[in-house]
Amino acid sequence: MAKDGWEFWRVTRAADDELEWLAVTRPSARSVIDRRKFWTLVPATSVFVANWFVTEDYWREDDGSVWGYENIDADEARMVALGVPDAAASDMSRLARPESSFTLNQIDRHPVEKLLGKRVAEELAARARRDRSASGK
Repeated sequence: MAKDGWEFWRVTRAADDELEWLAVTRPSARSVIDRRKFWTLVPATSVFVANWFVTEDYWREDDGSVWGYENIDADEARMVALGVPDAAASDMSRLARPESSFTLNQIDRHPVEKLLGKRVAEELAARARRDRSASGK
């Protein structure tokens, strides 16, 4: 377990094992919802955002999971963070409109720098700047 009780997860698509998300959980959190919640990295903003649909997928009781979950250490999480693809616009829209599991005020966020350090935060910020320049924004 990482400092302050955070655990890191490589989240891959079940269909082809491709990296989809880097997630964190906090199993020792005070509230029940925070003990079950998954926050996923949004590289363009360098934050981990509470992700209700990844949380629901992980806690499913049947075999219909969309993603596979691998618990990793903080050092590996720092490397994985740099390879996480940008979230699709549809996923970002879903994050902001919880359909179940969370209330809107439970969609909280944690900065990358707090969980993975300054170097990873700076590299993700540089990536976001390159992406914006390449797209002309």
